[in-house]
Formats: sequence, structure tokens, C-alpha cells
Amino acid sequence: MKIRHWIILLDLAWTLSALATAVVLRYGSEIGPGHAGDLTRYFPIACVTVSVWILLYFNMNLDGFQGGWHLPTIVSRVIVAVFLLMAFVLAFAFLTRHYYSRLVLFYFAAVFPFGLVGLRCLAHSLVASESLYGVAPRCVILGNGPVARELARKIASHPEIKFNVVGFLNACEAEAFNLAGGRIAGPLVSLSTLQVLSLLKQNNIRQIIVATPQPDRSEFQKLVHACQEAAMQVYLVPQGYGLYLSEAELVDIDGLPLLSLREPKPSIVAVIAKRGVDFLLSLGMLALVSPLLTVVAFFVTLRNGKAFSAELRCGENGIPFKMYRLNVERHPVNPRPFERLLLRWSLTEIPQLWNVLRGDMSLVGPRPESPERVKYYSDWQHKRLKVPAGVTGLAQVHGLRDRHSSEEKTRFDLQYILHWSPFLDITLIVQTLWALLTRGLESRGASAPAFDLEANRDEFRVREIIDANRT
Repeated sequence: MKIRHWIILLDLAWTLSALATAVVLRYGSEIGPGHAGDLTRYFPIACVTVSVWILLYFNMNLDGFQGGWHLPTIVSRVIVAVFLLMAFVLAFAFLTRHYYSRLVLFYFAAVFPFGLVGLRCLAHSLVASESLYGVAPRCVILGNGPVARELARKIASHPEIKFNVVGFLNACEAEAFNLAGGRIAGPLVSLSTLQVLSLLKQNNIRQIIVATPQPDRSEFQKLVHACQEAAMQVYLVPQGYGLYLSEAELVDIDGLPLLSLREPKPSIVAVIAKRGVDFLLSLGMLALVSPLLTVVAFFVTLRNGKAFSAELRCGENGIPFKMYRLNVERHPVNPRPFERLLLRWSLTEIPQLWNVLRGDMSLVGPRPESPERVKYYSDWQHKRLKVPAGVTGLAQVHGLRDRHSSEEKTRFDLQYILHWSPFLDITLIVQTLWALLTRGLESRGASAPAFDLEANRDEFRVREIIDANRT
């Protein structure tokens, strides 16, 4: 049974337990037939809760492993899902005219999310436990390009996938180094000699993933055949595959594999709905923060002469627009406490809600960049301009800011475009609020750490221990 099926079974068991706990907390000793705490009265609510949770679970990918293990994402998805669940429960109670204790529903909504997050953390610990599942087979990735690197990142974030990536089989670099900086012992060999097979055996490699864009046909076939003869499992990344540019589906025609690549295109209804939600939410948020924004703008005017500044940015389809923000330097040399506070809590970006109202931006999407950056985009990076720019996005909740490379942010932005849904937008807004809260409470001058593969290679267990030189 797949892990997501085990988790939904545990979720359903916890759903009934949480509801019973809520009744106990409300009624205490009054529980029993003929009393106000009769559990049978809550049987209809239990049925609705179980049914709705199954629907939400599979539609929102609530198992915690879809998209990679990331605790803030899991917590935000659970919060949004529980909110939607309670909306269904309240609607059911209203339409059926059943009276249910408001305290019971409140206790249930308060207790339920903690158990859900705890179950997922427990499942993650069990899946990642080597003592329970054994040590994953040692694996090497053939290639060192963007697809190969991204593959290593993805494997590291999916403990349920039993790959232990220990290195890259590199046909381009001249030397191999370990993380401590020392040279790897042993000869550096040519791919054409197939002595690389002995290196794989010496390092006890049991799996090899071919992720190089254009391998030499004859040598590649020899290597794959030799690995299979040595009882190594061989996996292939399809040739011509680009990161996050299309949805892939495997079609098998009598043993002949075909990979169907389909570019995601949201429906007109989804686009209109997204725009409507953006307009209503930004209007509401502007109305809510307008008193604070007025006071802040007054002090910024006294300090810098004007309250707002406009920066040229590229939005959907690369069309330039003026993005508004408070007139405070992004990286001041000697910031005043007032300016430091605005920057730490990202209050300088509040005027971009006006851009959302105008239709220049969306609440969630790829962060807009300047024309100077955009003109150096590769074809791959231009894909991020297919949707409206956002006030926040997937890259931002992972700690990436303006100072980080466009390529690193594009990786997250294309994931967002490929997997977009209304639920994803809501969860990213919740994650943004959480990120702002945690960053605002950090010590002065601290900032969210950037995600950098090179700086965190121990975490991903990626060691370039093998090098096949000059095919």
C-alpha cells in the first residue's frame, strides 16, 4: 500500500478521535445516552467530516510528501484544509437544522490540525529511518547539468524514494574533489574505457540514473549494458526533457515507451477566478492596512521627501510596468530603526497591493524583475513570464529574495506555474504570513537563509566521488 493511503487511514482514525476528544472536553462527565454529551448525536457530523476530508486530502495532496518534504508547506496546507472542512461542517449543520455545541466544533478545529501535523512528522521519521527500512542503495547520477542537479535536490526532499545519491558521474570535469577539499583517490578514467564500471563496483553503487542531455550513443549503450550485467538498476531521464516546462505522462505501446509532454494551460474560468480573488483580497487588505500605511507614509515623507517610489519591472509576457513601494532603500548602509523595522517586516511592499488592483500583478506568482535582468534571461527563464507577476511566490516562501540569482528563483517559479491551483495560492499566502512573522521576530540584521545547493551539499548527501573524464 502506498504511503499516502496509510496516511489517509491514520487521518480518518484521528478525525474520529479528535471529534470524540472535543465532546469529552465539552461535556466531561455528562457523556452517555440520554445526556447532552451523547456521542450518537455527532454521528452525522462524523460522516460529513470523514467524507469531506477524503475529498480534500486527494485534491490538495495533503499527505505531506507530494512536492517534497517541507514542514511550513505542510502546516499551511493543513490549516487551509481544516478551515475548508469546518466551512462544510457548519454549512451542513445549518442546512440540516441540527444543533451542535459550538464549543465542541471549536475544540475539534483546535485539536484536529495538531494531530494531522504530528502524524505526518511521524510518517516522515519512520520513512527516513534506516533502522526500520534499511540503508537505501547507493546511487550515482550520470550528468552534472541542471536536470541532474535538480534530480539530486528532489531525491533529497523525498525520503520515501529509496535513492541514496552519493555522487555524479561527470564526463566533463577534469578532476574530482570531496567535500573536505581533498582529491579523490584512484584513477580518473575515460568513459570510453568502461573502467568506470570498476569504480562503480568499488564504491558499491547499486543504482545509476542517466540524466545527461546527449550521451555518446555507442559508449552510453555499452555502459548501460555493463551496469545491467553487474546487477545495477538503471534509470533514464528522457532526452530533451526540460525542467518544469511540461507535464509528463508515460504511454506504453507494447513495450515501447512514449513520453507525452503537455504544457499546462489554465482554463479561462480559472484565470477569471484568480483575477477576481486578487481584486477582492487586495481591496480588502488595502482597506485594512490603510490607517497604518497612512502613518508610515507620513514618516517616510518626512525622512526621504516623498512617500512612494516606482520601479520599472517586467510582468506577464515581459510587458514593463511601474511597481510601487515605500520610498525606502532596499539595502541601506546605515538604516534608522524605523527603516529597519519596515524592511524586516516587508512593510515597504504594501503599496504593491495597488498594482494588484490595477491588474499589473497578482497576489501570488513569480516576483517581477527589472528589464536589465530580463534581457539576459535564457529561454528556460522566459517561461516564468507566462503568468502575472506576484507580490509573493513559491521562491519567496523558500527564502529567496531580490539579491538571489534569477535561475534559482525560476526553478521555484516554474514549479508554481506547473502545479498551480487555487489551493496552492491560499497556502502560499499563509506561508508568506508565517515567513514574515518569523523573520520579523528574528534578531536585528538577521535574514532568512538562502537555499544554496553548493553551501548545503552535506544535507543532500551529494559527493562528487566519481569522475569520468573527456568522453
